[in-house]
Amino acid sequence: MSQIDYVSLERGTLGLISAEGFERFSERHYVVLEPKGVMRVTFEYVRDRAPHVDMILALENGLPAANELELARMTVGAGRRAYFHWPHENALEVVTAERLQSFTTHRKVANLYWRWRALRKGLKQGRSDRRMMRTHTPPAAAAAPVAPPFSAASSSRAPVHFLSDRGDQIVATGRGLYIRLDYWAKLKGGGSYGHTCYQAKALSQASTEGLISVTASEFALLKDLGIHQIVLPSRSEFADEYTLVENGAAYQPVIDGLLALYKPAYVFERLVLGNASVGRACKRLGIPYIAEFNGSELTMSREFGGREMNNADVLQAIETESFHLADVISVVSEPVKDEVVALGVPADKIIVNPNGVDLEAYHPLPDDERTKLRAELGFGPDDVVLGFCGTFGGWHGIEVLAEAMPQIVAARSNAKFLLIGGGNFKQIVSDKIAETGIADRVRDAGMVPQQDAARLLAACDVFLSPHSRNMGSKPFFGSPTKLFEYMAYGAGIVCSDLVQLGEVMRPALMLSDRNGERRNDARSVLIRPASVEDLVEASVWLIDEPELRAHLGANALQAARDYYSWDVHVQALWAFALGREPGGYNKDRTIQ
Repeated sequence: MSQIDYVSLERGTLGLISAEGFERFSERHYVVLEPKGVMRVTFEYVRDRAPHVDMILALENGLPAANELELARMTVGAGRRAYFHWPHENALEVVTAERLQSFTTHRKVANLYWRWRALRKGLKQGRSDRRMMRTHTPPAAAAAPVAPPFSAASSSRAPVHFLSDRGDQIVATGRGLYIRLDYWAKLKGGGSYGHTCYQAKALSQASTEGLISVTASEFALLKDLGIHQIVLPSRSEFADEYTLVENGAAYQPVIDGLLALYKPAYVFERLVLGNASVGRACKRLGIPYIAEFNGSELTMSREFGGREMNNADVLQAIETESFHLADVISVVSEPVKDEVVALGVPADKIIVNPNGVDLEAYHPLPDDERTKLRAELGFGPDDVVLGFCGTFGGWHGIEVLAEAMPQIVAARSNAKFLLIGGGNFKQIVSDKIAETGIADRVRDAGMVPQQDAARLLAACDVFLSPHSRNMGSKPFFGSPTKLFEYMAYGAGIVCSDLVQLGEVMRPALMLSDRNGERRNDARSVLIRPASVEDLVEASVWLIDEPELRAHLGANALQAARDYYSWDVHVQALWAFALGREPGGYNKDRTIQ
């Protein structure tokens, strides 16, 4: 049986792989390779063999190095077969002359970036203090000044030609590029993490050639979802105001190179502060650019950090530039749209498109699996489990939840709690549990991987979304992914009647309906924000009426399928890009 050389220049080794089945490989495939007879070798030894054997080159560090490209070029040039293998991804790619040219170009771009980084590092040592930013325009802004505001009377949205309506689905004809460059975040879970991963999955499925994600830190879930991921290093781990702009400028040559290399049909970017590199590159190359904006970090600093950023005007100018460069802007709520429009951006290119849920990841379990899961968590068949999942943030109603929990367990002996996640205000809940002695009624799973959280949620009978207040002086502008994920389980939901939350969870029952006529299409019980009394009463109501929580849950699940899956979210975005007004979400829960 013939064999193929398996070479790792990083390790200085050569082994052998059975060639059986390799004739079927044509492009990119996923396969676990375990070379036999591994031995230490020199580069000269491998180079002498290259023209005479088929060769697999292990890429331990992602992009092929110059000597790896040399070996592949020699092998292909001699009419042999060459492959690149990424052992950490179990990904195998057939090397062709075209791919060699692409990798060579990519390598040049990477080299340019690192030379730029080294140059900047040298300049940084001699730079005066960071207050210079107050009086000097940063290189990023100087290179591409902010465009003048569009005329409100003219249509600002550029025609989008990459979309094809196939009757039952609108698809992007070509490959998409998803970009998120918040290098400081290093997310491992939570709503924002799930948003990125599952939205990228939906974009990939609605693109004829799939999607490549470009991120500033690794998202393990993207790999699990089968989405190819390119992780770009940042020139610094700091996220102060000056470094935000420096990093934005540092990414520019890399983004230029990636877009020129992959020639995507469209680019979708989750905007980050201080970085307009993606919009600028798309503009120069004529690539349709979709910018997603989930709320301003400048506003968050002002409202919750208690201060105006020293150079807010510079950072705002860069953010506004991205808005003007975008063909379409996707925002998660009406208050966020109002904030963008207030900057002089035309409303007709902004779609309000709430977050959603991946119904393949979040779903009810079969009865036997659910019973087993509940037993693992210490819940009995007669327990009613109330669940909360999140990052325990400042506007999540954590203080309301903490006060309500002991009252609920005192009112009903079969009430138990499942808490998933962690964050700044988790201690409020933990302290209340210890103070009131109800630890035996609470299972705290803590921070867990996204997929594990999705499985654990299936143990719950009632979900709580007690968001308690607006965001400082601003109306609540969020679109909590937890709410849409709750809807996917067919369980009862108690939710604060707060801006979008109330809109998504209507039709609904109110506490005044408890002893009166109830509408059949209700999908939740809505309560007053910040009301411990309402949260306790609504929770007890659903604990007492299993048929009601099942009925509400069935309606909520159907709404998630009809209006709030990530697939529907992407279809609404594509419809809007095609000019089908109003498109996407509206307060009547209609996708048009």
